[in-house]
Amino acid sequence: MSEIQKKYQIGVRRFGLINWVGAYTLYVKEVSRFFIVWAQTLLSPLISSLLFLSVLSLAIGNERGEVLGFPFISFLAPGLIAMSIIQQSFSHSSSSLMIGKIQGIIIDTLLAPLSAIEVTLAIILAAVTRSIVITIISIVVFSLIIEIHIYNIFYIFIFAFLGSFILGALGFIAGLWAEKFDHMATVTNFIITPLSFL
Repeated sequence: MSEIQKKYQIGVRRFGLINWVGAYTLYVKEVSRFFIVWAQTLLSPLISSLLFLSVLSLAIGNERGEVLGFPFISFLAPGLIAMSIIQQSFSHSSSSLMIGKIQGIIIDTLLAPLSAIEVTLAIILAAVTRSIVITIISIVVFSLIIEIHIYNIFYIFIFAFLGSFILGALGFIAGLWAEKFDHMATVTNFIITPLSFL
């Protein structure tokens, strides 16, 4: 009888050092969350970047010379893609936590047999995935409009991964700190948006 009680004792973790299945399941849940509302999470940043590109190209026109040997618009496109990476990775991880807290469904994540690092990495890697998808779509669409030269795909991937991972982590921290969407708007408007324009 005592062996049965020890075997089914509450609170004993039986997943090994890392709960890979649980972390992967949370990651898939987060990725499917942004694919379900793809018009808001994938199409909207692309349209925003295209609007920036068109407004700046119309405002500056042909008067602006080359920048480091490249046309100004071709020089501007990678910056617009980087801006999307920064803003969307922050937005994904912070909104995931905020929506969970506001709707009261964060308890499902907290009660799951996942450690803090597993939850953190799953949400941040989902933000990285969203940013990588936006990067690929933006490069394809921008290459149809302007001339884009890719000299090293490895550097693009490293920049997109590290930039989105860092901003996803900042979004995670902001999502933990904020108690309502007004707090999140303050962080976004006064910290993230000015940083993305640098």
